[in-house]
Amino acid sequence: MPSGGATSGDRPEPPEAAAGRSQTERRTGAVRARAGRPGPNGEAVPVAVSWDERARRPVAFVWRRRRYQVERVLETWVLETGWWRDDGHVSRSYWRVRAGGRVVDLRYDRLAKSWALEREIG
Repeated sequence: MPSGGATSGDRPEPPEAAAGRSQTERRTGAVRARAGRPGPNGEAVPVAVSWDERARRPVAFVWRRRRYQVERVLETWVLETGWWRDDGHVSRSYWRVRAGGRVVDLRYDRLAKSWALEREIG
């Protein structure tokens, strides 16, 4: 799979959005669920990925203008759905990886031939 994508334009939550909530509320419930999604509106963000063809796995990626070396692949899976419809076909490969002290889900969209960071687990 080829490298692709770009760095994200992530921005932290603006202070005025968090002003009405306590410190505990900011880290719980829906707020925490949204925090797992890297994009400003909870969507996946494009990333540039270095791919090892022999090992058939990602070895590094660039996110928020920083290069992360993949330390370990924790899990892989494939999502293939909607192939029977013209407008809803989804074909993606996923890698849950540990990199730079973080655990993230990287996805490769087989149809668009592009990489994205789906979510940050921790």
